[in-house]
Order: sequence, then structure tokens, then C-alpha cells
Amino acid sequence: MVEFKDKLANFQLLLVFLIPITPHIEIAESIQLDDIPVILFFFLFLINIYNQKINKLFFKETLPFIYFISYITIQNFLINGDLFFSDNIRYLFYLLIFVTILNYNPRKLINDLFLYLSVTLGIFSILFYTFELNLGTDSYNYWNIGFNQNEWNFTKGRMNGFQAGGPNAFGGLIASLTLVTSSRHQGLFQYLLIVIGTLGCFFTYSRGAFIILIFFLILYLLLSSNYVSIGILTGVFLIIFNFGLIERYTSDIENQGIEDRVEWQQASVSSISNNSFTENLFGYGHGNFGIVNDKVDNLTEFSDDVTPTGPHNSFLFIILNYGFLGLLIFLNIFLRPFFIFLNDLKKNFQEPHYLFLGSFVALSFTGDFIQNHSISVLFFLTFFTLITDINHE
Repeated sequence: MVEFKDKLANFQLLLVFLIPITPHIEIAESIQLDDIPVILFFFLFLINIYNQKINKLFFKETLPFIYFISYITIQNFLINGDLFFSDNIRYLFYLLIFVTILNYNPRKLINDLFLYLSVTLGIFSILFYTFELNLGTDSYNYWNIGFNQNEWNFTKGRMNGFQAGGPNAFGGLIASLTLVTSSRHQGLFQYLLIVIGTLGCFFTYSRGAFIILIFFLILYLLLSSNYVSIGILTGVFLIIFNFGLIERYTSDIENQGIEDRVEWQQASVSSISNNSFTENLFGYGHGNFGIVNDKVDNLTEFSDDVTPTGPHNSFLFIILNYGFLGLLIFLNIFLRPFFIFLNDLKKNFQEPHYLFLGSFVALSFTGDFIQNHSISVLFFLTFFTLITDINHE
């Protein structure tokens, strides 16, 4: 009976790792396929409370998270008139993951699941790119799951995964997974993880993700004096030079993408600088603003002929949604481990948890990664396991 209860608890955590590889496909009215792991998680959470695998709330440890959920809930009720909305439901889900990890933290299982996911996504990217395979689109009906043909003259296409957000999100996911897994292993297995992860990330042709992966990986390998792995990484570079590495960063064909992101972020900063103190303190409210070219405004101000976007910067996104007050309450969640990280930079930079979190934060300056809940769930899971390890020290 005890073994059965342990398996239920393990399955609850396995469901978290299924979220980034479950496509966003409608299976019933108002229900998507990627809602299923979340629904099952809630169900097993209740069962594991009954089985006493989860028997403490850890109010002190979760209080910063509760502050943020309370703030966005109150703000949304005052501005939009709704008590429940997508963001507070998602963060409530993260809170339940936090409570689960604090009660029951099977380190080996979580590490193994990160490894399986990293290898699976890396191999998926390499194979589907090589054979130009795709599994069709999801409910967003934009990016293929797998190979996406393009008109660049230096590559035949780019890879996307199962998650929302397109190739840039897929590249960022592989980058962070490669860093956390390759830093946990040594020798031949580490070499394989570096090869698979670097190639898998590169074939997404996400410039930001690839730069962050290589920067963090080289710095980690130098700090750990792992020169053999640096040699392996150099060999991978010799391979990808033949697949448009230089052209991807120098070609004018896709520079429009960078220009758009710069314009959106500049528009966001300009909007913040022109807003009143009260507007900046509390923000627009969730789902109320959009960006079109160099203009940030309420969604009602845009015509139906245009498609508003976000700032492609997670922290500007939080400011515009929830104001500087919301950003401060959000950052307060991470204050304690951040100060611990600063106490010994060289040692902590080689720690797998910090590598994953640091790379994800870096990615969040170039995209809405924290708001992409199909991949940010792994960011928060990593953070929760780090907090649990800190509490046990």
C-alpha cells in the first residue's frame, strides 16, 4: 500500500513534465489537450492529501508566492471585475506544485525526468529536422509541431516543439534543459548531452536561445575546468557551420524579427515613462493592453484589422499588466535564493538549479518566457526544488 501511494505521488510530478510536450489541441468545448495534465494533477493532489503524502501547507515558505497571487487577484477584481482569471489559476497551480515539492521531493525522480525530457526534445529536433517531418499544427494554427519550411537561402527550415510559443520558445526550452542536465553528468554522457542539446537548440534557429545556451555552457565548462567538453562543443560548432550558423546572425532576411522586438520593447518603455504614477504602480490589468508597432494602448483602442502583441520581455510584461508594485511582489518570491547565489558566485554558477534558472531569466529579457506557461512550469518547478534543498541544508 505504501508503494502504491509513492507511485501516485510520483505520477503527480510526472504530469508536470508532460505539460511542455502536450500539444494545445481542442478535444472538447473549452477544453484543450494540454489541460488534461493540469486537471489530473489537481485530482492527484487531493488524493495525495488523503493518503497523507501531502500533509503540511508550509505557509511560511509559500507566503511570498501567496502575496503575489493575492495581489493579482485583487487587482484583477478591481479592474476587470473577475475573481478568477487565467493568470491567478495558473499561479495557484504553481502553488500546489510548490506545496507538493515541499512535502515530497524525490530528487532522483525529478532529475531523471529532466534528463528524459532534455534528451527526447533534443533528439526530436534533430531527427524531425533531418527528415523534414512535422505533426501538423495545434489550436493556434500557426507553427507546425516539428519541421517548418522557410524561404531562407541558408537553411531549409526551423524546428518547433509541442509547446506554445513557436521555435524561439522551443529553442529556449532545449537550452535550459541542456544546461541543467549536462551540468549533472560527467564523461561520455555529458558529451552526448552537449551534442544533442546544442544541435537540437540550433535547429530551432532561435538566435537568442542559442547565444544564451553557448554563453552559459562555455562559462560553466571553464569554471569547472572541463576542457574536453569544450573540445566537444567546438566539434559541434564545426558541424553547424555547414547549416547556416553565420548566415543566421548576419543575413538581412530575418533581421525584421529583431527590429520588431526592439520596437515593441521601446514602445513599452516609452509607455511606462509617459504613464502617470498610479498607472505605473498598478498597471493596465491582465489582458487589457496590446502593442502594435510603436504604440501601447488598451485593446479596445485598436481596430480589428491589426493583431496586438506583447513586449517580448517578461518583466516589461509584468509591469504593464500589474505595475511596478506587481513586479516587486513577484521578484520578492526569488529574493532569498538570489542572495544565496550572490554569496558564492563561482560555486553557485556551476549548480544545475541556478544554471537553469539563470538561463531562463536571461531568455525572459528577449521573450515572454515567464508568461508562456507551457514551459515556465519547469522554471517554477526548478525554483521550488532549489528552495526545498536550501531548507534542508
